[in-house]
Amino acid sequence: MTEFLSIDPTARLEAVRRQLAQRRNRRVVLAIPDEWTELDNAARMRLLQRQAQIQRCDLAIATRNLTTRQVARQAGIPVFTHAEDARRGRWRMDPALPPVDPRQPELGLPDPPPWRRADVVQRMARPNLHQARQKRIRSEERYRRALPLWVRLAGYTLAGLMMAAMVGGFLIYVLPAATITVTPGREPAGALVQLTANPDIIEADLEVNLLPGRLMETTLEITGAMPTTGRAQRPSDTARGNVVFVNTGSAPANIPVGTVVSTGTGTPVRFRTTAPGELPGGVGQRVAVPIEAVDPGIVGNVRANAISVVEGALRFSITVINPDATFGGGAQLTPVVTQQDRDELLAQLQQTTQERALQTLQEQLQPGEWLPPETVKTFVIAQAFSAFNDEETPELELTLRTLLQGVAVNEETTRTAMLAALQQQIPPRGMLVADSFRMERMPGATALNRSVQFTVAVRGDYVVPIDPVEVRAAVAGLSPEAAARVFQERWNITRPPEIYLDPDWLGILPRLGRRIQVRVDYSGTGVAP
Repeated sequence: MTEFLSIDPTARLEAVRRQLAQRRNRRVVLAIPDEWTELDNAARMRLLQRQAQIQRCDLAIATRNLTTRQVARQAGIPVFTHAEDARRGRWRMDPALPPVDPRQPELGLPDPPPWRRADVVQRMARPNLHQARQKRIRSEERYRRALPLWVRLAGYTLAGLMMAAMVGGFLIYVLPAATITVTPGREPAGALVQLTANPDIIEADLEVNLLPGRLMETTLEITGAMPTTGRAQRPSDTARGNVVFVNTGSAPANIPVGTVVSTGTGTPVRFRTTAPGELPGGVGQRVAVPIEAVDPGIVGNVRANAISVVEGALRFSITVINPDATFGGGAQLTPVVTQQDRDELLAQLQQTTQERALQTLQEQLQPGEWLPPETVKTFVIAQAFSAFNDEETPELELTLRTLLQGVAVNEETTRTAMLAALQQQIPPRGMLVADSFRMERMPGATALNRSVQFTVAVRGDYVVPIDPVEVRAAVAGLSPEAAARVFQERWNITRPPEIYLDPDWLGILPRLGRRIQVRVDYSGTGVAP
């Protein structure tokens, strides 16, 4: 049966030879990588061939390495390009050296090199078994003789001293043990940090205390009203009276209802007839007709003989005069809109918008955000009044639409920045007490265009860990009282250390530091050990 053995490219020749020594098949084919160069030497190839002879098997090699193929052919080992080629046909190894006897594999080897001949001569010159036994007996006779008494006494004394030293060292250095329990103390730390939140950045830059912000925008529309404060005279009643029309021609004249007459001086005040009149023909003929003012108000109250103008086609044939004054025209004070009303209502709504702006923007905050009130800004987009200036109305209404802006700051980002600032105030080995961390935003933030600057005060406690190795080196060999004083001087502790000696009759701590067990109790400090 043919067995195929694949060789790892990193394997050494000795490892391949050991693998070959474990094979019991009649034929073995080594599948060698093309880059493997362990068998490009004739001596190595013969060493592998000799192992195959000891195993009583035929060896073949499958490789495409030209050097290895050439060396294998010189040694009489069949060579194939591929391992599968060895399955087809018959082949056998034809070594150039004589076969090896498995019972005496050293036979047939060449003579050793000159530098090994001295070893052969030495092995040949060795004494036989009897000579070696006699030599050993003679050498042992010296040890059977009794030693002198002084030598034995000196040995016993030396052994006793060594035993006493060992016992003393054990009592002083090994037997004593101590346990020290110490609780580190807390120390305060704080900082006042000015942070800047800018919505134009994405990531925080803690080196310059710059945080990302979120620009918030929304619109707020509110409507308000207020009574008008302006007062103006408004006509209420129409003036009435009588006029006399006089014919200036020979033909009669018909005066219809609605004939308009007016005053002849100043601003004309117009009146109209409220009844028809028939004026007989002939110069100087007269007729009285009732009239009323066209426009209501006191302007219609004119003195006697003030009306002298006839409007229309009748002015060429008749004249008019009022023998008596007109009366009955009246006026009353009515509320009107003034510019002060508009300004005051606008100011009220702007104040209301400013008061509601913070709450409106806070309702749009995301979880974990806060809004500095100083960043809230309002911009009027549109305003619509219900009346113009001097317009008669008892109440003025205004609808105001405003754009609200603010910069939201993330609480977690602020906390991270303050933790970093507080850590800078803590010594290198100090550890922050988590439950002591406190931060407080100071009033008086400053809005800068789209960013905001605000100040945060941060406080916390820290604990400096106590190194057990340093403790052992500092208190080894001291009394408990002296060790307690060393603790008070070198470390910040909440209470005196608890020192337990075993045994306590020595009165001092062990001189060997490893015999001192140091327990650092962090349970009361709030710091995880």
